[in-house]
Amino acid sequence: MTTFYALAACVVLIPCFVAALSYTIFYYELANKPHPFFATACPRRTFACLLSGVCSCLCSLLLIILTYPLGWFARRHLRATPAPGEPVVVCLHGIYHNPAAFLAIRPALIRAGFKHILVPGYCSLSGDFETVAARLLTVLRREIPPHAPLILVGHSLGGLFARRLMAEPDVAGRVRAAVTLGSPHQGSKLTALSIGRLGRSFMPSGPVPTLLAQLPDPPGTALLALASPVDNMVIPLSGLEIPRPSWRLETTVPVSHETMLYHPAVIARVVAFVREHGLTPTA
Repeated sequence: MTTFYALAACVVLIPCFVAALSYTIFYYELANKPHPFFATACPRRTFACLLSGVCSCLCSLLLIILTYPLGWFARRHLRATPAPGEPVVVCLHGIYHNPAAFLAIRPALIRAGFKHILVPGYCSLSGDFETVAARLLTVLRREIPPHAPLILVGHSLGGLFARRLMAEPDVAGRVRAAVTLGSPHQGSKLTALSIGRLGRSFMPSGPVPTLLAQLPDPPGTALLALASPVDNMVIPLSGLEIPRPSWRLETTVPVSHETMLYHPAVIARVVAFVREHGLTPTA
């Protein structure tokens, strides 16, 4: 019984600690260097937006902890071979997570008409960015037919991996659409607290943002970056921006970094975008 109470306390205290620490740093950064994301999305509503971020962070972190074990048993390969022209959606989770990250998004994609969804997992504590990207490429090449169209959906670090995969010649020409959720395209100062070499590699001006800035975007691909005005994991908020005309940047409702995976409005936008550009070839 003592062990049960200890585990229950950890489940509650960990989200509280992460929310308190991340939003304290977020507010300090915002107070010293305001950003248009926040000013535009939360005019004269600073406290309300921050409260929304904190509360959503607590709820989503608790949900992540409770559902995390499901990712160990999730199917990580396609159930059937796609017919010619049928797209495959590849969902890439963020750091320290696993395929359980897409427990809400995956069913929404299925309801929207996407029959083939691949959610590969990777270890955040083993290897650097290029090593993990190579492992993900191996999974894609093994599980997906070589001519099947692709749609990439990446949360946080998963969005950076999506950009890296699209730089491969055998992948670039097949990607119809890609959408990132809360991805630190220009890095995040908070990664200084990361455990492992992979996490620390996407500091601002670090090796990963520098590498991605040099990679081309696939021509003719619909590209969308979704950013929350109260993202507590990408600090400063300018790290969410992609200074390229090929990408469309949109702000979402004010929810935490983790809550983007579960919020109905964010999921609806993801599904609408990939349905618009993914079910039919782009011009």
